Amino acid sequence: MQKDISCVVPLHAEGLIAHKTIRSLGRAVGCAEQFGLSVEFVFVLDRATPETRHYVETSPVINAKSKVISADFGDPGLSRNLGVQHADGEYIAIHDSDDLSSENWFIQAHELSRVDSRYIVHPEVSIGFDQKFYVAYHPDQRRQNFAKLNVAFQNCWPYICFSRRETFLELPYAATPKDSGFGYEDWHWNCEAMARGFIHTIALGTVFFNRVKEIGSRFTEHNRKNTVIRHTTLLDQ
Repeated sequence: MQKDISCVVPLHAEGLIAHKTIRSLGRAVGCAEQFGLSVEFVFVLDRATPETRHYVETSPVINAKSKVISADFGDPGLSRNLGVQHADGEYIAIHDSDDLSSENWFIQAHELSRVDSRYIVHPEVSIGFDQKFYVAYHPDQRRQNFAKLNVAFQNCWPYICFSRRETFLELPYAATPKDSGFGYEDWHWNCEAMARGFIHTIALGTVFFNRVKEIGSRFTEHNRKNTVIRHTTLLDQ
């Protein structure tokens, strides 16, 4: 039976942090279900440590509507692609295994996504915590004052996003293995989505809590190794 929403979450070596993330998502699911939405989890254990696997398999949030899949990619983008392939939801919510979201995220994102099949919805605000604190408001591509050129210099939107399943099937994440020299897979995906006519928009009143880590952060690793973004057709335009 098709669900309304599939939340795809790759996991690697998060351990106890994964438990906190799943509990946060569980609250968002409970809130969505109060509004009549059906939500399934698709957890992709990508080279997951035993501790991480334990917290997933014993979480009280896990139920019959959850899927737990094993993978051997070592790559978050490919893990997301696999999760999408196994998802039964009409809409896909991409999430990470060490971050948190506001409990109204699924409701607001679903409501906005129904307006236009080209929409890719992001939270309105990102708040960094743990090793670094910051607050960032994300732009809405629908606004007249949106400066498209800014995308060439910064990633305007976080990885957390919500769109129709067909969006992710048409536009899978590019592979960025550690030894490739390429990184910033979310930035690349956001650019490719714009190039293909998708529209990045924001769900008002929603918040993404980004756990900033000094160790174990893929973003920090990309910066340390001076990795580069893959070529994107958006720049050709």
